[in-house]
Order: sequence, then structure tokens, then C-alpha cells
Amino acid sequence: MDIHDSTCFCGMTKPKQPLCRLIVLSLVLFGMGLPAWAQVLTLEGALEATFAQYPTLAAQRSALDAVRANQRVIRDNRLPNVRLHDQINVGTANGLSGSYFSLGLIVPTSGGRRSQNRMDLASGNIALASLDWEVYNFGRFAAEDKLGRADIAVGEASLEREQFGLRQAVINTYLELIRLRQSLAIEQRNLARVDTVRQIIGNLVRNGIKPGLDSSLATVAFSKAKLAYWTVLEDYQEATIQLATLTGRPVASLQVDTTFRVASLMTLPTPEQTTELHPLLRFQNQLVTRQTAEIDLIRKAALPRISLLTAAWARGTSLDVENNFGPLESGLVYSRTNFLLGVAATINLTDLRRANSRTQLQQFRVQEAANQLSVERVQLQNAFTTADSLLAVVRLKLTELPMALRSANDVYNQRLSLYNNGLETILGLTDALQLLSSVEKDYVEAQNRAARLRLQRAYATNNFEEFYTLFRR
Repeated sequence: MDIHDSTCFCGMTKPKQPLCRLIVLSLVLFGMGLPAWAQVLTLEGALEATFAQYPTLAAQRSALDAVRANQRVIRDNRLPNVRLHDQINVGTANGLSGSYFSLGLIVPTSGGRRSQNRMDLASGNIALASLDWEVYNFGRFAAEDKLGRADIAVGEASLEREQFGLRQAVINTYLELIRLRQSLAIEQRNLARVDTVRQIIGNLVRNGIKPGLDSSLATVAFSKAKLAYWTVLEDYQEATIQLATLTGRPVASLQVDTTFRVASLMTLPTPEQTTELHPLLRFQNQLVTRQTAEIDLIRKAALPRISLLTAAWARGTSLDVENNFGPLESGLVYSRTNFLLGVAATINLTDLRRANSRTQLQQFRVQEAANQLSVERVQLQNAFTTADSLLAVVRLKLTELPMALRSANDVYNQRLSLYNNGLETILGLTDALQLLSSVEKDYVEAQNRAARLRLQRAYATNNFEEFYTLFRR
């Protein structure tokens, strides 16, 4: 049922209202004159708009792209290191026996030992090509790949979880807008009824039929009705701004499709259950997998590394074989070449102890993630069971309230007629007005409660298709 219809959501015909007041209230109710070009926003359209532009989703997508790019960085780090080097030097060549740690500060000199220090210059050049390649490490590369894939899976699940949370925020805001729209209609009808009664009482008081106290009480009731209407209107505007923020739409052009199939709330929902594919469970599952994969990498990183080493170099010098200084230009020609090929195995024994401690720490993190998964599973199951149980009670309310609403409307009309004929007091008429307004609000709240329980059920099962049908034309 669309609350734009000429009949109210409960099926009762709206009471007659003064034309000018009806126009003013309608303008306020429908957004104070929305532009004619404003596009009506459906629930599913609001979700699509939010998913397309909301900043947190964009941030999650960027983070996921970064994790995927990191996989390429890891693969590139496994390429062999190939270094080319060439240098030409001019300097002295005084050698001296002895050992030392260079620490990167002492310049090495290759020359004969002499009985005295000489400042003659010698030239030389050297070209070097080297390669070192870690070719085997007992499964560390495979463990890194596994951890990288787990990080990507966690990122994808995190994006899905963020989108799932945004869906809940949009739907809750949308439901609140529909509830407030219905509440505005109730307050509008109540305001019109109170205004009608106020005018009737005013005529009776002016003709001396009713005491002036009745007129004062009617004026107070009319003021309270306006205040109630403005309070709901304030909440409605706040919810509108929130939905506009979520969907990225201008507030001035936001017009919500208020289609709401109340009859569908009375049907029994399709039997369903929570699965491990639920975004909340999937994220926790992927987190457990990721933390477990890191344990494997910690253990493999402590194992030996096998590397292939190769090097070739050529060298020239202006010193002859007797270590005599020759012309500087003779040192520019390569006169000796060498190559070296080897296999190296490297292990840091202390890493074994470190790996054991880090493994124990990581196992606690795995246990934490597994426990959180169990908590999420129990919470979703409880949410589903609660929603199913409470829906049965709410359906009973929705069955009973239409009859109560008709009765309350009859009571109001009867007491208004009796008051016009001098057979009822203003207090009795006011009680009837309050009773009718209260039952109308109870009906709206029951509808909203049923819709939110349907949403809770969809939340627990991650199946929103049946819920969306409540808002489709």
C-alpha cells in the first residue's frame, strides 16, 4: 500500500478538512514543494546509489587494490639480484700486511708491500657482474603466496562486510522515513480533527450553548496537536538528511518512494537458515584462515635458504708484475679476467627460537579469531530465531488493530455527535480523540515493528529478496 493514496494506511477514509489548511499541511508533508524533476528514490535504488559512491566503500576498495598490488611486490622480490659495476681509479698503491674490519669506512688498496711509503700514482679499472638468487627455501615462497591469497580474501570479505553494514544503515533509515511519513499523516489527520472540534466549540461558545472553558480546552488541544506534528516533522527532516548523505543525493531533490505492502506482512516468511557464506561469518572465516597461514610462514621463514651465486670480473692496472709503476694509461686496459660460481646455504639458528615464540603468539590470534567466529554464528542464529518468534506475535497485533481502529473511529464520531447535541462533555470528546490517535499510532508502530523483524530475519540469513518485495510496486 502506498501512503500517498487517498485513504490512510489502515483503510479508513480521512476526515474532511478546511481546504486552505489541507493545502498548507500537504506542502509541508511532501517536502515543502519538491521540484517537479525530483526523481522518486526506491529502496533498491537507494542501496545502489550508496554502494556506488559512499566513501567507506571506496576506501575499502582502495585497500583491497593495495593488497593485490602487494602480491606483485612479493613476486618481484624473488627475482635474482643482477648487478653490473665498472670503475676507473687513480691513486697510490702502498700495501701493508694485517687484518681489519673495514666497516664500510676503510678504502681497500691492492698493491705490493714496500719498505717506504711512495706517492707515485697508479691507474686501474675493474668491471664486475654478479648474480645471487635464492632458489630454494623449504616452502617459504609457497607460504608467502598462501598468506598473500589469504590477505586478499580477507580484504574482499571486509569490503563485503562493509557493504553489508551500509545496507543495514540505508534500510533502517528508509524504514524510519516510511514510519515518520505515516506518523505525519496521523498527526495531520489529528490536527484536522482537533481543528474541526475547535471550530465547532467556538461556534457553540459564541452562541452561549457551551461554557468558555470548552473553548480554552479546545485551543490547548489544538496547540498540542500542532506541536506533536512539528516534532514528527523535525524527525522526518533529520532522517531525510541522513538518507541523502548515505545516497549522495541533494536533500532538496530527495523524494522517497513510500510504497509499503502492509498485506505482505501478514504472510508467513519462507523457511531459511544462516550459512557460512554470510558476510559476517565469511569475514571471520577468512580471518581465521589468514592467521593460520601466517603460522606456516613464520615456521618456513626460519628454515635454511639455498642461493645460487655467480660473479665475473675483469681488471686492469698500471702496476707490472714486479709491482713497478708504469704509465697511467696502461691501467685502462683489462689484463685479467675471473669468474666464480657457487651455491650457498644460510640459516640463522637464533631464528628457530624466535619462530617458536612468534608461532605461539600467532596461535593465540588464531584462537581469538575462531572464538569471534563462534560469537558471530551464535548472534546471527539468535537474531533469526528471535525474529521468527516475535513475528508470530506481531502478526496477531496486525490482525487485531484494524478492528480496534474502526471501533476507535466510531467512538470518536459518536462522541462528536453527542457533544454537538449537548449530551457529551469536552473531556469525553478529548478522550475519544486521544484514543483514536493512540490506536492509529499503535498500528503504524506494529507495521514498522513487523518490517524491522523481517529485516532482522534477512540480516541473519543475508537473503533480502523477500524483504525487498515489501517495497515494490
